[in-house]
Amino acid sequence: MTDTRETTGTRPHPDTPPDDTDATVDLPAAIATHLTGLTGTVIEVGGDPDTVRALRAAHLDVLSLAAPGTRAGAHADPEALPLRTGSVAAIVATHRLPAVDDVDTTLAGFARVLAPGGRVVIAANALGDRRELRGLWTTAARDCGVTDPPPFLDTDARFPLDHAEAWLQRHFTDVTVTPLRGTTTLDADTVLALLRAQRPTDAGVTWDLLASVVESRVRDTATTDGGFALTTLTGIATGTK
Repeated sequence: MTDTRETTGTRPHPDTPPDDTDATVDLPAAIATHLTGLTGTVIEVGGDPDTVRALRAAHLDVLSLAAPGTRAGAHADPEALPLRTGSVAAIVATHRLPAVDDVDTTLAGFARVLAPGGRVVIAANALGDRRELRGLWTTAARDCGVTDPPPFLDTDARFPLDHAEAWLQRHFTDVTVTPLRGTTTLDADTVLALLRAQRPTDAGVTWDLLASVVESRVRDTATTDGGFALTTLTGIATGTK
């Protein structure tokens, strides 16, 4: 398992921009650096428009496919992607692995369609991403009388960057994991929407009470600071067929 809190134990790609804790990370551009000079077809899994634009701007031959095996309506069997075995030079998946039904099966499907020496490039959030949201939730719950608040739901927990190295090593060689740290400042309404989307179903207190405490804090901070700052911790995992 890779510890994304530090770079020790990871092997960053030499062309990847250094961590910048004062700016939003340009993840699509960082992904493209891992494929500089590549010849052959690059498959972008999921149809992320920003990633597709960045890859094409890097003069790569890109084909975008709908995400395979996702719970929100599968478009293709990850064990039988609509591609010939060994037919593509690279596969790129941006924040797609947490949504698949079977991570191992999906990675095996990626390996199948890659040509020898082909590359897989996967972007994922770390468990420490936007940690301020967890702090808000926990503090507000305790202020509402919850002694031991239940864990904050994490949509990235099924495939966090922290575990990417172990997952990829089952199917690929020369695995690298590069954490990318940054900050983003959001308005109060956006922060509150994120919290609502990830709140536990059993909070130990009514959501209306908890939401009122959280909203007051978020809006006060946003008014004082001109927005609510979140620390982002995402990254890129790569491997070779």
